[in-house]
Amino acid sequence: MTRQLPVTLLAIGLAVAAGIGIGSMFAGGMQASSPAMPGDQPVNNPDSTIQAPRVANPAADRLAELDRRLQDEIRARQALELKLESLSRQVAVLDITNGATGTADPGEQPVGDPEERDRDWFDDQALLDNGMDSGLVSELKVFFEQLEMDRLYLRDRSAREGWDRAQLRAELQAIESREEDLRQRLGDEAYEAYLYASGRPNRVAVTSVLASAQAGQAGIQSGDHILRYDNQRIYNWMDLREATTGGDISDTVAVEVERDGTTLQFYLARGPMGIRMDSLSVPP
Repeated sequence: MTRQLPVTLLAIGLAVAAGIGIGSMFAGGMQASSPAMPGDQPVNNPDSTIQAPRVANPAADRLAELDRRLQDEIRARQALELKLESLSRQVAVLDITNGATGTADPGEQPVGDPEERDRDWFDDQALLDNGMDSGLVSELKVFFEQLEMDRLYLRDRSAREGWDRAQLRAELQAIESREEDLRQRLGDEAYEAYLYASGRPNRVAVTSVLASAQAGQAGIQSGDHILRYDNQRIYNWMDLREATTGGDISDTVAVEVERDGTTLQFYLARGPMGIRMDSLSVPP
């Protein structure tokens, strides 16, 4: 009995030692294979470059794409509004210029570059053929060209600086007053020839007449050219409109008409004549 006890104790000790070793191996293996918790990783660890994979979010991606398109549309609309504003100013300039002269500026007709047109801006030969003195013809040509350039520069400046209608109208009236002075100096017949040479209307033609209106009752016919209204020479439709709306409505006025080379005179009450008309450029 006394001899077997040490052997038994030795065997028990070896078994305990072996169990401790095996337990240590399992513990080390589990520690090496288990993933580190987020709090266990040092913040400044240079090896921690692996990032979490991005989670797909179709709704967020769609919203981002819609926002990008919306911003592109806003920028495009702003650019279009600026372009429309610029075009509106240019159209306003054209409307006012045409209204001031009663016709479109011959140098700015929308048929192409004015320098490429076949017809000269100023037909000085037409004045010479009509018997006008060559010195006066040269003077009128210089006057016309200067006036045209002043109009073009004014139109360009007004569009560039964004003038309003009142400012542009005032500047245009200053230019037009110079032509009115020329009209007074030349007289009606020579001024009519000047208008033709510069490509401007110089006659108002009746295109149709209301039979029950006073023009129809008086005998004015389609094809007649209205030369004077209340002793005022008429060169374009605006001249006639201003004449019919001026003065006293109770006045009776003389209307001078040319028909087939013959001058006729009618008497009408001031006001609408009941005609349709067109502005023409007729050789002197």
